[in-house]
Amino acid sequence: MSSLDTVQILLGSRCYSVPREQLVAQSGFFQALFRSGMRESHGEPVTLHGLTPEGLEGVLRHITGGSLLESQGDSECGFQVVSVEGTECFPLEDESTDTLESLGPLQAVVEAASYLQVQGLLSVLQSTMSLDTCLDLLDVAQLHGQWDLASAALQFMATHYHPMLRRKDFQQSPESLKSRVLEERLRGTPALMVLSQQGSDNWVLLRYLEGGGGWQVVSGELPQSMLRVQFYGATTLHNYLFVAGGRRDNGQEISAVHSYNPSNGCWTQEPSMNQKRCNFRLLAVGGALYAVGGQTLQNMECYIPAQDAWTPVSPLPETLTEFSACESHGKIYVVGGYTPWGRNLNILRYCPSTDEWCVFDVCQLHVRKQQMVSLEETIYLVGGCVRNIKSGQSEDSLGIHSYNTKTKIWNCLKVSTSKSGLSVNCALHNDGIYILSRDMSPTTGARHRIFLKYFVFTGGLEYVRGPPSEGNNMQLCSLYLPQAL
Repeated sequence: MSSLDTVQILLGSRCYSVPREQLVAQSGFFQALFRSGMRESHGEPVTLHGLTPEGLEGVLRHITGGSLLESQGDSECGFQVVSVEGTECFPLEDESTDTLESLGPLQAVVEAASYLQVQGLLSVLQSTMSLDTCLDLLDVAQLHGQWDLASAALQFMATHYHPMLRRKDFQQSPESLKSRVLEERLRGTPALMVLSQQGSDNWVLLRYLEGGGGWQVVSGELPQSMLRVQFYGATTLHNYLFVAGGRRDNGQEISAVHSYNPSNGCWTQEPSMNQKRCNFRLLAVGGALYAVGGQTLQNMECYIPAQDAWTPVSPLPETLTEFSACESHGKIYVVGGYTPWGRNLNILRYCPSTDEWCVFDVCQLHVRKQQMVSLEETIYLVGGCVRNIKSGQSEDSLGIHSYNTKTKIWNCLKVSTSKSGLSVNCALHNDGIYILSRDMSPTTGARHRIFLKYFVFTGGLEYVRGPPSEGNNMQLCSLYLPQAL
């Protein structure tokens, strides 16, 4: 091979002999250098400064078709390393200085790839990013102005947000970075979703296509352990959908927990609750999950993603059944249902910071089996069976009531006596509460499913085209989906 077929690269006391054709094909730095007409383009050695041997050798391995992690003496390495004075090969760490050594090999490789303009290697680093490398890659990419790589690192951390929360290096990162990652996590297209059981052995996750376009099946295989489960709890936390507990067809209660990550379309089995429970409420409050009560249960437990474990917290003041609950301004509010001694008319409030329950208010109406969502200080009760304590009359209708946690004032917003309030599921999405119910007219006999939207800012209620035509045991939720979906 002639001197023009190879390039001699000098870095400190090392000389690297690299095929010229491969350098030109992948390095913008060498492309420009050899077109410049300078003496290096005619066979003179190229002297580099400011790079580490680890970084340069990692780049040269990529250029010559090797692995970034190969040892220097690997026979597949496509270049030769010798000392300037002779033919002795040096270990990788001999030439490191205290300043550059602290960067680490991966960061040194990015530094060298940036300097030599090897975009192919930067693309490889993006595609092979891991929990162990993403933080380092973000730091060094920002340092060297590699904004595509920095953006990819930020997106990777957002995609794997809960695993990142469990890492000490991320926990020790600046609060500004943690906020940026969470903001990236919550970026995307808002989508109304429904988890639906279609047949005894088939669950599907559907996305509603705005404008009456029907429902689209979302990719992702649901775990087998979720099959044949009803009366489960579900909620969203940090743009993950969590499904927990429930009861199987054979009557067995379970404690299993699963999560769906819309960023990568994957279901994951999470740590199980300490208590098997069904007919309970699963709520997201202050960055944690709370499993509240259950059939004949008074206890409550909390899951903090950074700790990846469930821990007991203060139980309900009394055992409740057929109640509902929601979060508002960082506190849990429980309304309705039955105690072992009769109707529950108390509004209970739980404060996570003090781990204490209190009786917040007393209702003039008794409600059971309702659904609850909140927007700021306003709690919306949707459906359920409402009983007037003074008149003693009960009504199964699709009513929407609001309760202001600041003023403690109730308002009846809408009532539709032709629609069932006992088979309701709802979710807050964009500017409205989307509601799945059933028509109670004599001609349909509650078999006809209806899909409604209550506009929280205008008070209007209208039909939405295209309710899910099949399935049962449905759970509505709102998630942010990647733009590509």
